[in-house]
Order: sequence, then structure tokens, then C-alpha cells
Amino acid sequence: MRWRYIIVITGLGLVLAQPAYAKPLSARVNEAFRSVYLKNPTRAENVYWLGRVVRGDKATFVALQGAMYYHRARGATIGGVSSSTVNGSKTTTKDNKQTMIVKTLPIFVAVYGSDPSKAEKAWWRKRISCNEITSLTQLTNSMKYHKAKGARKGRNTICGQAAAAVSAVGGVGRGQVAGISSHPMGNQVRIGIFKTDGRAIQVTANGTWQIREGASKILGTVGKDDVVQISWSDGKYHVRGSGQSFDTTNKIRLVPLNQAIMMIKSYSDPSATIPGKNYNRFRGIIEIRKCDNCNELWAINDLRVEYYLRGLAETSGTGPEEYLKALGIVARTYVLYHKIVTGGRSPNKGWDITNTPNDQIYRGYEYEIITSRMASIFNKSKGVVVTNGSEKLVTTVYFSDSDGRTRSAKDKWGTDRFPHLQQSVADPHHVASSCRGHCVGMSAQGAFGFAKKDGWSFKKILNYYYKGVKLVKAY
Repeated sequence: MRWRYIIVITGLGLVLAQPAYAKPLSARVNEAFRSVYLKNPTRAENVYWLGRVVRGDKATFVALQGAMYYHRARGATIGGVSSSTVNGSKTTTKDNKQTMIVKTLPIFVAVYGSDPSKAEKAWWRKRISCNEITSLTQLTNSMKYHKAKGARKGRNTICGQAAAAVSAVGGVGRGQVAGISSHPMGNQVRIGIFKTDGRAIQVTANGTWQIREGASKILGTVGKDDVVQISWSDGKYHVRGSGQSFDTTNKIRLVPLNQAIMMIKSYSDPSATIPGKNYNRFRGIIEIRKCDNCNELWAINDLRVEYYLRGLAETSGTGPEEYLKALGIVARTYVLYHKIVTGGRSPNKGWDITNTPNDQIYRGYEYEIITSRMASIFNKSKGVVVTNGSEKLVTTVYFSDSDGRTRSAKDKWGTDRFPHLQQSVADPHHVASSCRGHCVGMSAQGAFGFAKKDGWSFKKILNYYYKGVKLVKAY
């Protein structure tokens, strides 16, 4: 019998679930607690976490661990308290429910900088009404947590209720896709940024951040603009700078707090059009990892797929909206395909894809700022992916421009592994006299032309270049 392991990557680090037992989740609360806090729970702690399981707030062992890691990072063992510590005494004073309902609006405005919609206000007040949130401190912290995830409210699996169906996008209905997370910003993906031969990689941030060893062990917390360098030699990672000095055999994860943006100071990706601009700032975690069985030390950007797309530099962000939607969908599908189906383009190096034209050009936070329109349009088709119709992702390769026709994967690469890439199609909007790229899959120039000149929708474009596929809104 083979055990199946589930891996989830969060802003709190890598959480590994235990093998999938038949044992019900309610019977594994203490096990999860011990794995996170390294001690047995008190009766109050057991009651709190068991309650979240019974209500359906946390439906899997991984989700339960993730919530515990979230509270642990804030010095708490349970929620709904005005103050709490992991090893010391805990204050469990609850705030008046009516007071919290009244203060939901001003707290929301303070956290998000704008008024909530009716649905957002109702969601937060409902959590108060059913006692999922029992203090103003918890309400504030929960809003900050959701804001850090790019959300103004969470899913509708609150107060024991099932999730509401996700609305369709442009005729694309909601559906399940194997391996795709239900998180509103999608799966975590790992992008290989650059490598050294073991020489130091320098990192800083515009806010407070943590240095972690492996999944979750915190080595130190450093402040805004503090610079730390990580190198590799003699079988160890060496962390130095800003009062930090550690040597370890475990990979190093640099985790931003409160939405800080990380910068890899030793990385150079200068703009060709904007003098002095260097694309070296990134949302999410920076992991420094020595590859398996090679001498490369990699800087890897670990972040949610929707945040990744905001820094995609495959286009300038101009052009027809339907073209940009099509591009966003194939880019999203491409990285998730390698994340979920192939296990990464180079598993021994720890990343799913790179930030180069060999995969998809990605320039992170700086590019996100420049091309805000692109991010806005990608968001309109958020969660839409290309599948084979049987809940599985397909590889959505694409290229710059053709010579008038695309090529089949059989003709170009000698393979019939990809049924959706086996037809050559006319590409009338091309401008090149020879293929710019491999010429298999979607032509970017062709898709642009179909959207601008023929008024095609993103759905029509994708079904033209990829045959026999089904578009699904996975989250």
C-alpha cells in the first residue's frame, strides 16, 4: 500500500501533512496541535480547535495545521482572545458581540482603507454572530490576515455552512481540477529567479521579515532595509548580516511580514526601456536553496499564482482585453501544469518554472506596478484554466509569432503525447516571415489579431489554438 502525502505552502512556511489515515479529523486535533506547538493542548485549546473542525471551518488535517501555524506565528494557541502566548498564561476575555458588530465597519475601513461592500460587511458580522470571532483584537487580526492574502472576506464555509458556487466567467463554468487549491489566489508556485555557484545571495525588504530554517523554525527577525546574505559551502548554508549569524544544513526561507516586499539586492535584471529600473523586488517568500546533486544555489520566489501573474512580463499590458485574458489563462495553466502534473520543470532545483523565456518571463513586483491594467484584466478571469475535460490540466505552450500557420507537436517535437496540440491551424494575423518561437500552441500575435480585428473572445481564441480542451473556473 502506498501512502499519499499532501503538501501545502503558506506564508508561514511548508506544512507537511501526515499520511492520509481513515481516522476522522476530529480525532486528530491533539495530533495536529502537538505537531505545531510541540506540546499537548490544554482543555480550552482542545475545545477551541475541535469546535473549528466540527463547524467545518477546517476540513482537512493540512488546513487545521495551517491555522495553528498562523496563530503560533502571532504568539497564540487559540483565537478569539485579546492577548495570548504560546507557553505562558492566556487571557480569554471576550468583547461584547453587539459592540463588535457596530465596530466592524470602522475596523474594516482602518484595515482596508475603504468601505466594505454589503456582502463583505455581512460576512464579517456573520462570523461575529456565530462566535467564530469573539474579540475586537481577533476581528482586526483576521482582517489583516485576509488582506495579506489579497482578500476582503473569506470563503462561505463559515458558521458550518457549505461554500456557495463560484460564478461563471465569460461562459466558463465552475469545476473541479485535480490538484488545484480552492484558495482565492490559487496554489503556491515556485519560480526560479537566479542562481550562483554558492556565492552569497543578498536579500532585504521594505518592511519586517523573518529568516526561517526549513519549514517553520524562526532563526531571526530583521527590519526594513536590513540586508542579510546567504551563501553555501562545506555542506552548509551560511546566514550573515544585520546581527544574524547562522550555519545550517537546512534550506533558508525569507518570509515577509505584513505584506512587505522582498528585494534580492544581488540580482540584476535591468529594464531595457526605463533607465535605472531593476526588476529585483518580489511579493511572497524568497527561498535560498542548494539544488540536489549539483553546485547551484538558487533564489526561488514562492508565492500564490495570482500574485505571480501580476508580475508576468510576457506583454506590456496594452492591447485588447480578450487577448490579455487569453494570455493570462494560458500563463496560469502553464505554471500550474508544471506545479501539479510534472512536479516542476526541474524538481532537483526546487522550482516549478523559471522567470526566463525558457518558461515565462516574470519580473515581479516592479513590473506589477508598471502594468497595473494587465493585473486588473487577469483578475477578471481569475481561476480559469485549460483542461482536457477530465479534471486534468494540459500544457498550454505558446509563442510569439508564426509564419502563417502553427505547427503540431508531432511535426515539431516528434511526439503525440499532447492531443490538444496535434493540429496545425492558420494564423492569419502573423507579421513574421518565419516562426518566432517554437510555433506550437497559441500564437501571441495571432491571438492579439483575432481579438482586435475579429472581435474574438478569449474562449474562442483558446479553443481555436488548443483543440478538444475545456475551460474551467477552478477557484
